[in-house]
Amino acid sequence: MLDLFFKPKSVAVVGVSRSTHKIGRVIFDNLARNFKGPVYPINPQAEVIGGHTCYPSVKMIPETPELVVIATPAQTVPEIVRESAKEGCKAAIVISAGFSEVGRKNLEEEVLKARGKMRILGPNVMGIFDAHSNFDTIFNPRHRQSRPPKGNIAFVSQSGALGAAVLDWASMEGIGISKFLSIGNRADVDEVDILNGLEHDSDTNSIAVYLEGTHRGRELYEKLRETSKKKPVAIIKAGKTSAGAKAVMSHTASLAGEREVWSGMFEQAGAIEASEIDELFDIAKALSTQPLPKGSRIQIVTDGGGFGVMCTDEIVEQGLQLAQLSQKTVKAVKSFKEIPPHATIGNPIDLTGDSTSAMYQASLNAVLSDPGVDAVVVVVLFQIPSLEPRIVDVIKDAAHRFGKPIVVCCTGGEFTQVHRKLIEKAGIPTYPTTYRAVRALSALVRYAEIKKRK
Repeated sequence: MLDLFFKPKSVAVVGVSRSTHKIGRVIFDNLARNFKGPVYPINPQAEVIGGHTCYPSVKMIPETPELVVIATPAQTVPEIVRESAKEGCKAAIVISAGFSEVGRKNLEEEVLKARGKMRILGPNVMGIFDAHSNFDTIFNPRHRQSRPPKGNIAFVSQSGALGAAVLDWASMEGIGISKFLSIGNRADVDEVDILNGLEHDSDTNSIAVYLEGTHRGRELYEKLRETSKKKPVAIIKAGKTSAGAKAVMSHTASLAGEREVWSGMFEQAGAIEASEIDELFDIAKALSTQPLPKGSRIQIVTDGGGFGVMCTDEIVEQGLQLAQLSQKTVKAVKSFKEIPPHATIGNPIDLTGDSTSAMYQASLNAVLSDPGVDAVVVVVLFQIPSLEPRIVDVIKDAAHRFGKPIVVCCTGGEFTQVHRKLIEKAGIPTYPTTYRAVRALSALVRYAEIKKRK
């Protein structure tokens, strides 16, 4: 089903304006620049737009477009959908707002009746984006909202505006995605359909979902349960309070439900619930890149004592265990000539403020070889003058060599951010605080337990 929206052979955009600032024009320009197939602008008041021949309606196009993107006033949408279905179009993305979210449920039902066999995404959506193919129907221009790089996290958002802002933030952070889908009012295609498609999507390793409500509670539970057996799903549910539920009704006309019911459903289904957007992506990032740990025994390797103490507290508070290094491992670490006598060898391993890449390499090789260590939190303070940029390769090699999960905490400014992005590019998740790093590891442990029970 996702191929109908992400892999059409041809696309028509209805509502393309002469003005480059209007929504339909932005969508058309994005597609014209990036889509390899034909893109047809539809505007009955223009013959040429942006150097492209313009058509008065879908039926006047020389070929039948497989996908139609509609960005016209709400009252015009049913007839456009009816005509597109009659012409044999396979799918439509209805960007237009002004339907059930503002009380016009009858207009939304009219769109459904008009669609025939065509699948509809929307109405009231921001658009979709595929980072691997660069297929892009998001109506925000790229100079205002950046698109994230290629990755393997699929992001599904019931709120288009929130989705756009998160994509912009993810781009700045260098968080790669596979696909983004804004699902809006979900008159036809909904979160259950999307999860079913992403479950079989080869570009997607983990799924992040922002959800306000559902029309199909039982089906959503069953689909989450089925999907989480194959791919981890991190999910944030908005509208859990009574005031939030009221706001949801006026946003996407969804039934919000009770807090305890939703949380219980997610846990039983094997989805990992988040409470904030940063947590949602912290979890998804770890789940999409790291192997699952065999247990919950966590080792800390740091070059800053205070960060080691904070990390220790977080491990305990998250319900994880501090790994107990074997005497063989402790002896091995101490025997490396790179490790100075003033370094603390235990948990945490504190390499102190004159650490080097060689010290990290020796420590990581030893602790990752220890069968009593299931995962490692590496804290790297790039401000230390003795630490060489080679630390990026050291961490990458350790992760690939031992096959145990590693998360990295690195806090700092411009110099730190340059190296943090290099670590991320190597497929190792980084976090600005010990709390977020350990929280992500906790999600890995929880998902490993979910996989065991299924």
